[in-house]
Amino acid sequence: MIVITGGLGFIGNELARQLIRQNKPLAIVDNRNRVAPAIDDILVSAACYEIDIVDFPALDALFQVLKPEIVVHLAAIHFIPECNENPERTLRINVEGTSSIVRAAKHAGTKRIIFASSGAVYDDLSGMLTEESSILPVDIYGYSKLFGEGICRLNARADFEIVACRLFNNYGPRETNAHIIPEIMKQLRNGNDLLHLGNIKPIRDYIHTWDTAQAIMRIMTAELPNAFTPVNICTGTGYAVENLIGIISQLLNRDIRIEIDSNRLRKVDKMVQLGSFERLQKITGWEPKWEIAPGLRDLLVYEGIA
Repeated sequence: MIVITGGLGFIGNELARQLIRQNKPLAIVDNRNRVAPAIDDILVSAACYEIDIVDFPALDALFQVLKPEIVVHLAAIHFIPECNENPERTLRINVEGTSSIVRAAKHAGTKRIIFASSGAVYDDLSGMLTEESSILPVDIYGYSKLFGEGICRLNARADFEIVACRLFNNYGPRETNAHIIPEIMKQLRNGNDLLHLGNIKPIRDYIHTWDTAQAIMRIMTAELPNAFTPVNICTGTGYAVENLIGIISQLLNRDIRIEIDSNRLRKVDKMVQLGSFERLQKITGWEPKWEIAPGLRDLLVYEGIA
């Protein structure tokens, strides 16, 4: 049995779909705070339990019934403006919730937890980030994920393995938060060719959710080097927002322009965040399949823009 927390969310629904196609026994734990659109196919194919991850007694009781061999812990608050506005709630969900998941899984005899951490735990460095790069978050979200990793590291054992997947910038269909690519899609869908955006210079490592789900599935059965193993899930290729707009302009054959909106600028914003997936590839053989242009084209079609 595989349990996905946050399985109705952005990455979770893609992972659930791929597992369902492989006829894997699956259960979803989700408080329905941020539910992805168009997920009726999942709701009829997998058992869904509406439980908040900070509710340890409810989690513990459910896990005692399900006895999951693998728990994929994706549930979290990860929209940066929301995290900054609600730091206490962010810590409660992302840290206390992770502790609840780890405790319940250990009590139920789970063999492996796959924890959705983030590239946000790394220091503000311009080079390629590996799992050995220095750790120094710049915001409350990054610290919440770092604290979550600490809980995982503290509890990992030979018979209770935990992988901290340091996710980089995911994109794809059924997004649940107003990150930069969904915001671009929203403005384009409204017929705008003049986009109002914040800082368009930072370079990010954008990875399609299909690739992320594939990586997580590989990790489920991989032989791990240690009881606690951090791995980057990324592409190793970076794009600035202005690069994305250029690609989208070509795909749509439209002259899309940008106007900087000072209200959208973040107080703290890393200029470059680019990851190496060498460790993940060594452990699982995984590599990303979606390049950015086909991924954006697919998303434009899904959004009804192209």
